[in-house]
Amino acid sequence: MEIKEPFAQAYLNEIFKISSKSPERLASRESSNLEFKESFGWNSLAKYLKTSAAYANTKGGYIVFGIANKPHLLRGLTGESLILFENVDPEKISRNFNEHFSPEIAWEIQEYELEGHIFGLLYIYESKDKPVVCIKDAGKELKECDIYYRYRGRTERIKYPELKMILESKRENEQRLWMHHLESIARIGVREAGIFDIHTGSVTGLGGSFLIDESLLSQLSFIKEGEFSEIEGKPVLKLIGTLEPLSGIISGKSNNRILKTKGIRTSDIILSMLRQDDIPEPQEYIKQICFETTGYLPVYHFIRQSGMTVSNTIEMLEGVISRSATRGKLIERLKDSKTQQLTIPNSNTSLAIKKREYKNQILNKQINKNIEVNDIIYCLQAIRSLNKDEIISNSEYVRELLQIWFNKHYASAKDKLADNLRRAICWIDEGLNLEECVARTETQNITQGQ
Repeated sequence: MEIKEPFAQAYLNEIFKISSKSPERLASRESSNLEFKESFGWNSLAKYLKTSAAYANTKGGYIVFGIANKPHLLRGLTGESLILFENVDPEKISRNFNEHFSPEIAWEIQEYELEGHIFGLLYIYESKDKPVVCIKDAGKELKECDIYYRYRGRTERIKYPELKMILESKRENEQRLWMHHLESIARIGVREAGIFDIHTGSVTGLGGSFLIDESLLSQLSFIKEGEFSEIEGKPVLKLIGTLEPLSGIISGKSNNRILKTKGIRTSDIILSMLRQDDIPEPQEYIKQICFETTGYLPVYHFIRQSGMTVSNTIEMLEGVISRSATRGKLIERLKDSKTQQLTIPNSNTSLAIKKREYKNQILNKQINKNIEVNDIIYCLQAIRSLNKDEIISNSEYVRELLQIWFNKHYASAKDKLADNLRRAICWIDEGLNLEECVARTETQNITQGQ
């Protein structure tokens, strides 16, 4: 099945899946639709073309530039590689595809920023007219008449079983097309139907024939290659001297520029809340939580910024497709409005006394920012014991503490510290934003009830 939006966040998350053992390494592996390259350069163009043709003959796939090989480290593109990729001329890529392969290969290109690194991605669509065949030699990589295919992380000349499968599928598709045309002719009536040749412009049938002016044929060719209506693959045209659409917008594969996006990860979600950043698209941060390893991440800051209600947010999240259980846990958390606030026991145990002492130090802004990890956990639990007014009064100081500890410890933190950090950050988010988000939801419910 063809991927409609190859650079949607869900697909990028799968490609850039970070290893649980090292934040600088990918857990993803090269596969039948994924290949990594450490750098980008025109000297390796023939290799890129070969892999691209193999993808076109299978199910489509990605070439990702900026990932080191074995282990797959997040290097990013730098220096000349980055300059070359950022200045890629799409026309040059299209020209090379067309010079070396037939039929045409459809593709898109993307620049992706993640964890301060910039990566290049080239996505190749599955061909609708397989097999894609090499029509011109290029060094040792490309040989005229060869057909390339993608086999589990490697590109090779196609083997007989796969070629047979492609040819049989092609024959079956042609049979379906013939049946479709015959059904259309039967529905219209054989005497009323005509045949339009888009190459010559002639329309012929039992009732006579006519010729469409040659000046219009280039427009027809453009429509044939792209998609012209809201109903994909079903052009709706009106011929009135020039060719005009009855409805819909022309939408083909756009290759005329490099799309640029920034990846969103746990650190972006947490630090954006702690810094109280104004986010251009806060909904994307909320959706991204569904793909992280935990639902205990700040969310109300982004709900408030988006202008949505909690109910609207839940509806949006229910439409997010994610294999992770995090989405369900986040939705459940929003429905319950359960907070991460803790109550320190009013007892004389050493732990309770220590937590109360840290709470007083927080309220008096006297915390040692470089305290030991074990003591940080008690501080985090003390932060969770603050009430809403105390959070608002000490927001800047507490957020600064949490930002220092998150940046210093989170990447290497053991489960207990990491969990306490996330929950303390969630409680600050809830204390600052939850009441407003809930009130907005209640106002909407009253308005809709009226």
